[in-house]
Amino acid sequence: MKSTIALLLAWSGGAIAAPTMSDPVTPEEMAQRQQVSPASSIQKAQASTTVEAKVERAGEQSIIQQSDILHDGKNWTLVPKGAVLHVPAQMAPRVGAKPLGTLLSWNEFLAANRAWISTEEISFEQAAGKKPLNEDHKEYWTTQTKVIVATHQGGPISVRPALSEAAVTANK
Repeated sequence: MKSTIALLLAWSGGAIAAPTMSDPVTPEEMAQRQQVSPASSIQKAQASTTVEAKVERAGEQSIIQQSDILHDGKNWTLVPKGAVLHVPAQMAPRVGAKPLGTLLSWNEFLAANRAWISTEEISFEQAAGKKPLNEDHKEYWTTQTKVIVATHQGGPISVRPALSEAAVTANK
């Protein structure tokens, strides 16, 4: 019995292990097969249409124009327009100037300039203008000598003016 199984395995193993041989394909036959193949027509179409993808932008669109620049004399950073909530008169030259010096991330710039920048954490609803900013905070800002920047989860965010109560209910 063991010899029968061994003989069957040896006989079938040879058939499985070796691929069947076919006649060699000449270069002419290969070219003809490629011309008939649907994949070759796709490749030819892709090769013949070399379209250059271009992204069109509005002429006035730039990150600098959509941002306010804060600078300390040698470093600067960007915040979205509308994120600066209060600028005392003595700090006005530090807001909206030309970007000169080294660009820092918001967190690096804030850490380096805590003496003249303060943040106001606001909700997303306040940023969207659906809820008004706290009036007590607005009064407090007028007594400060720091630039107040609106933040949401630590990052600067632009603030839309709050809608009137009638406009909020009309939008729902």
